[in-house]
Amino acid sequence: MSYLEIPITAVNGQTSYVIPKDKIMLIRQGDATLPAAGAVGTTVSIWLDSGLATQEVITFTHTVLSAAVIAAGFNVANILQEAWASNPGGIVSKVGGIPATISATGQATAFVQFSAPVLA
Repeated sequence: MSYLEIPITAVNGQTSYVIPKDKIMLIRQGDATLPAAGAVGTTVSIWLDSGLATQEVITFTHTVLSAAVIAAGFNVANILQEAWASNPGGIVSKVGGIPATISATGQATAFVQFSAPVLA
């Protein structure tokens, strides 16, 4: 089985959140409701197949991306989707190194931080 590992700001000593990839159904920018058109926001949600009639939703709050980072084509949900789709048959796809701000030369000066997830 493969897993998606998302680093989080330490909560009671926990520094990451691990999700089985085969349970992921959807990853989308925003919370459980659709974000306003054009809104980037500071949340990303992952829908999981719970095996029941309803799905579980995990919402992570993350560092806001600067306008330069967005213009450079970075998007937290897309990066999580790439990690979900990568490493087929592997053990763990670790998410990390998502720029939150970049310099004029395109170098990352700060990175996205995720807070503890909210389950719904």
